[in-house]
Amino acid sequence: MDSISTARLAPVHPELARRVTGLIDELANDPDPVNIRVTRGIATVEQQDALWQIGRDADGNKIGATVTNAKGTQSNHVLGFAVDVVPMNINTGQPDWNLSHKDWQRIIALAPKYGLRDGQCFHDAPHLELIEVPEVPTEEMQQTYLQAGAPSLWAETTIPTAVWDTPGISA
Repeated sequence: MDSISTARLAPVHPELARRVTGLIDELANDPDPVNIRVTRGIATVEQQDALWQIGRDADGNKIGATVTNAKGTQSNHVLGFAVDVVPMNINTGQPDWNLSHKDWQRIIALAPKYGLRDGQCFHDAPHLELIEVPEVPTEEMQQTYLQAGAPSLWAETTIPTAVWDTPGISA
């Protein structure tokens, strides 16, 4: 795993980091290896709001191509429960955003083995998140985050650790 991905995994929920690392390691060590980069880890409310604003006017009406439907704490990125990834072309070292490419399909197919949900159902293919959390954080989760921060929210969750019987993943 490259240093950029390592740095982007450092501030997310530890179980998310562990599972994504397992996925990355398995694909990197495959006979037909896939190198994955984490392109986005945890985000601030302000960063998420700025992404939400893309393609919208000052009143929030869609006026062009949008990036996300999640504002602020409505995103699992802000709560530390999600990351975005991309396969990197082994020959050029460049990201491969072609979602029909076999490397993308392998990431999506393997994600559930690691307890990760991909974002295809809400048209966010690079997105991976813990399967235990709702796709849209509850009001209670959002309020806990706003009042006490991500570590306090994480302490209140029942996200299991070391339950995945998966080679290459350790607690």
